[in-house]
Amino acid sequence: MEWKSNPIKPHNKSHSMFNDFKLLLSCEHAHNAVPSFARNLNIPCEILESHRGYDYGVYDIYKRLVKQEKPDFYCAGKYSRLFIDLNRSLWNHSVFSEFWDSIKDNQGDAKYFALRKRAFAYYLGYRNAVEEYVSTTAATTPVLHLAIHSFTPVLNGKERDADIGILFDPSRPQENMIANVIISEIHARAPELKVRKNFPYQGKTDGLCTTLRKLTPHYAGFEIEFNQKLFG
Repeated sequence: MEWKSNPIKPHNKSHSMFNDFKLLLSCEHAHNAVPSFARNLNIPCEILESHRGYDYGVYDIYKRLVKQEKPDFYCAGKYSRLFIDLNRSLWNHSVFSEFWDSIKDNQGDAKYFALRKRAFAYYLGYRNAVEEYVSTTAATTPVLHLAIHSFTPVLNGKERDADIGILFDPSRPQENMIANVIISEIHARAPELKVRKNFPYQGKTDGLCTTLRKLTPHYAGFEIEFNQKLFG
C-alpha cells in the first residue's frame, strides 16, 4: 500500500471552513493487482478488470487531489478488493471474495490460513495506519476525510442516476453541513453534473469511514463516489 504523512497544512481548500481541519485522502480500491503469493486465487482477468476488481478511474483523481490539496495524510490500496477489501470490516463476510473458497477446497487448510495471514497483515497495515493518524490528530485538531471511490453506471440492468455521490452519516450535523458545501463547490465548477447524497450507497453502512467515526467525534468522513461513465 501507499501512504505518507505531510506536515504541510492543505492550502488550496476552496472553502474557509475547511481550514479548521486536517485533511486525510484515501483510495482503498485504487488498483486491481493480486500479489504474486496469492495468484492461486485464480481470479479471472476479466473480473479483475471489471468494477468488481477495483474502482476504475479513481487513482488518477486521487493523485491529482494529493498534488493539489497537499493533504496531511494520504493512502491508497495496492491490491484488488478481491484479494481483501480494505473498505470492509473483518467481521463483514464480503471482506474476502468467493475466490478464497477454492484455496480451502483444493489446497487444504494449511495453505488457506497461511495466505489469510498475509492478507490480514496487508489489511491491518493499511487500516491501523489510518486509525492511528485519526486518533492522534483528532486529539488536537478535527480531521476531514475524503475517500475516493467510483461506481459502475449500470448494475443488474439498472442505470444509476447520478454523476457523483456524496456518502456520509446524516445523523452527524457537521457531516450534513460539509456535504452541502462539497456539493455547492462541485456545482460551482461543473453545474451540469448531477450530485446526490448517499447514492448509490448509504454512508452509514460498513466501511472505513464508518469505523473511523467510532474513534472520535472530531472526525468527518465522506466517500466521494464518481460514476465511471465520467472517465470515458
